Amino acid sequence: MRRIWKTHFALLLLAAVAGGVSLRAASYAKAGAGDELFSSPPRLRIEIPDEGLRELREYVQVWRQARPERVDVRATVQEGDKTCTNVAVHLKGSFSFQPIDGKPSLTLNFDKFAPGQKFHGHTKIHLNNSVQDPGCLSEQFARELFRSVGVPAPRAGPALVNLNGRDLGMCVLIEGANKEWVKRNFASAKGNLYDGGSGEEITRALEADSGENRDDRTDLTNLVKAAREPDLKKRLARLTELLDVEEFITFAATEAFIGHWDGYAIGGNNYRLFHDASRGKMIFIPGGLDQLFGVSSSPNMSIMPVFKGLVAKSLFAIPEARQRYLQRIESLSTNEFRVAALHARVDRLAKEAIAGLPKNHAARSQIEEGAEYLKVRISSRAQFVAKQLVAPARPVQLARSGEMKLVNWNYKSGPTAPAQSGRLMQDGRQILRVTGRGPGSSGAWRSTLLLGTGRYEFTGLARTEGVTAQPGETNGVILRMSGERSVESITVTDEWKTLRYEFEVSGVEDVELICEFRGAQGMGLFDVGSLRLVRLARD
Repeated sequence: MRRIWKTHFALLLLAAVAGGVSLRAASYAKAGAGDELFSSPPRLRIEIPDEGLRELREYVQVWRQARPERVDVRATVQEGDKTCTNVAVHLKGSFSFQPIDGKPSLTLNFDKFAPGQKFHGHTKIHLNNSVQDPGCLSEQFARELFRSVGVPAPRAGPALVNLNGRDLGMCVLIEGANKEWVKRNFASAKGNLYDGGSGEEITRALEADSGENRDDRTDLTNLVKAAREPDLKKRLARLTELLDVEEFITFAATEAFIGHWDGYAIGGNNYRLFHDASRGKMIFIPGGLDQLFGVSSSPNMSIMPVFKGLVAKSLFAIPEARQRYLQRIESLSTNEFRVAALHARVDRLAKEAIAGLPKNHAARSQIEEGAEYLKVRISSRAQFVAKQLVAPARPVQLARSGEMKLVNWNYKSGPTAPAQSGRLMQDGRQILRVTGRGPGSSGAWRSTLLLGTGRYEFTGLARTEGVTAQPGETNGVILRMSGERSVESITVTDEWKTLRYEFEVSGVEDVELICEFRGAQGMGLFDVGSLRLVRLARD
């Protein structure tokens, strides 16, 4: 029997190498296999005393605002004849946050108040309300998919939850990413496990959830320095030294294929980062996988989008790494991510989720309908990925000191106080308009181009109307590229004025150019015919 297992695992490793997955990464797929907690929905009863409920009712989190310090209260958790007391519970969530009297998302820590206490071998689990994925299958589906191609990911599965006698229906149970999880998935737990939080880049002081020396952030600072290395050949060598590059390529390719626009590579969000001290490599871990294959983003999303995650942006600016990334997506598409195989995976998860549920249980139809909708989106996304692989985008060709008109402008409002947009003709000019709607209001017209190495200038005519410059405020119009934080050149002007923004591209990069207006009132106007990209001659 042992010989058969060794033969099977050897074949798994060979298949992994053939598919571009590292030998070390191949072992992630088997870590913790067979845990019954994630194979069929457990029925959890959570009881929080009145005092704890009062504390949780006072906890309020507002989307896009600083998160208040989370408050843990004591609870009792029951499943069948198993009871855990003194369980630490707190509210969680960002955009999906709901108060304790709604359908809250919860974190349950079993050993914080009762050292050594575990639930099915776990010290921490999360219960997500899954309001953005009513079928409750996306998290489990995606995490299985990542693990199947050698990328470590905490497991997930559906759970039926009752809170103080109130039926919350189906939630998504997610394995806690902590030191316990690290020990199950890596050879060493000495390194730091960082939480990327909500939109926290590796350049920030990320919170370390585990590690023997959490105050030592040398691993992070070294990775940032490597990503910012200007020489592309040295950058690739340095990243290869610090990062499991092959595994990261698979991680990013999987995020792109499943349309995980809210993940690290594309959105700079929803991830953890672990320093695997046994190999001296940094490993990215996916999270927040409830909106996939076209939910909240088009299924026609580019497989080479504007990468916001620093490591993805810097790595895929290197032509060699970019080509390896495209080859990985093609390999995954024709092997592990074939539509028939993905549909079969969805059907299996749905069958497991509804097993044991009464025929008239509301969660049954919820899961069945969610599974069919997920399969439709998978088919649509796979078709578009295949089309993109046939004709991958090529960098815009601009002669030395050449220029081009910029077209294909799309509007996106600001995150806190969305401004209004519109197009109009004014004195023979085609105008892009952004109108303020209150304090903190902003909005921008955007156009994306694939550019090669060079220095460029983004230029065009713009003006404001009904805007007054105020000390300490950043009101006005500005031209910039996505990721640029400086607003030094923001302008308030009643007359048409030529705005300029210079930037440099090293390697190959998808650049998102932005015509932005900020202001509580008034408007910003941009002359479409004047918007140009100029390639500057190097000194």
